[in-house]
Amino acid sequence: MEIGSEFWLEDLKNTNQNWKVNNNEVLLMSGRTAIDLAINLINIYKKIKKVYMPSYCCESMLIPFIKKDICIEFYEVTFKEGKLIYNIDTNKDCEVFFAMNYFGFSSCNMDEYIEKFKERNIIVIEDSTHSFLSKRKYNNKSDIVIASLRKWFPIISGAILIVNNVNFIDNMKNLKNNLNQNNEYNILKEKAMLEKAKYIKNKEHADKSNFLSIFKQADAILKSNFKNYEIDNKSKEILKKLNINQIIVTRRENAKEIYDFLKVQNEIEYLKEINFKEDTPLFVPIFLEEEKRDKLKQYLVQNNIYCPIHWQMPNLINRGKEIYAKELSLICDQRYSKKDIQNYIKLINIKNLIRD
Repeated sequence: MEIGSEFWLEDLKNTNQNWKVNNNEVLLMSGRTAIDLAINLINIYKKIKKVYMPSYCCESMLIPFIKKDICIEFYEVTFKEGKLIYNIDTNKDCEVFFAMNYFGFSSCNMDEYIEKFKERNIIVIEDSTHSFLSKRKYNNKSDIVIASLRKWFPIISGAILIVNNVNFIDNMKNLKNNLNQNNEYNILKEKAMLEKAKYIKNKEHADKSNFLSIFKQADAILKSNFKNYEIDNKSKEILKKLNINQIIVTRRENAKEIYDFLKVQNEIEYLKEINFKEDTPLFVPIFLEEEKRDKLKQYLVQNNIYCPIHWQMPNLINRGKEIYAKELSLICDQRYSKKDIQNYIKLINIKNLIRD
């Protein structure tokens, strides 16, 4: 069985859990679309000169700021002794503090720092992509919350922007009226997801290279053309059919299977604090020396297990580099049963690659 990589499209039964979009929310094409719109909303109210961002992030998160010539200053994020450590200067001179929630673990949230920046009337953007299905999704004191939904679900496009600051609400309503659909991207991405669905159902009679190439083309469009686009209509319909409660249950159960393995070995470092009743992990991150990490990743690929390195290090980053070289994301998503997870985790034991 193949595990990981891109979602595919599949027929879903209507669960009657209609995805409700509140007046202070808007569904967008992607996470970077949401960040770009957040910047536009803030700039109407207050010109952003500098944003204070985590050193551990995706390059796509930086692009909207770079394109608007906003100075980016980084605070260091490191992993040490089972925890993520944040070196944040709460007196930093900036217009925007950018907070992250890592991997869906409540122990990694930045509530303490968000509240200190709010005491100084600094605007806070919180990326809740990783915590979107956890009990603690985001801090209500954050001015703007963004989350990429396509990281969680089998949708063509999708992100959400939530505005908690009343100063931005009216402007958001105006900007919503100017959103379009990126049909070029939507058509390609849907085609790739349908082709992957054929491959998953019948590997012997489907060409894997075909859908991989189409995914790559769609991603290139997303990177260069992401501004002012809403979610596609088909993805809106898919969201209405998702059984979110079952997705949460499955992810937590799968993460627990991984933790049961991690707790009985000594070679792999991981985040020690997880609440299986409240946290819903996007992935379960582990941390190894780079050479061992890469060797393990390659071995899993050889066995059709595609565990990603969560982010490649952006060129702008000059601090906190070590975490990029050590992290590997173990898959725990709703496509797989506990048995599937148990089977692939055993591969880490069988080969003993970590001890080489």
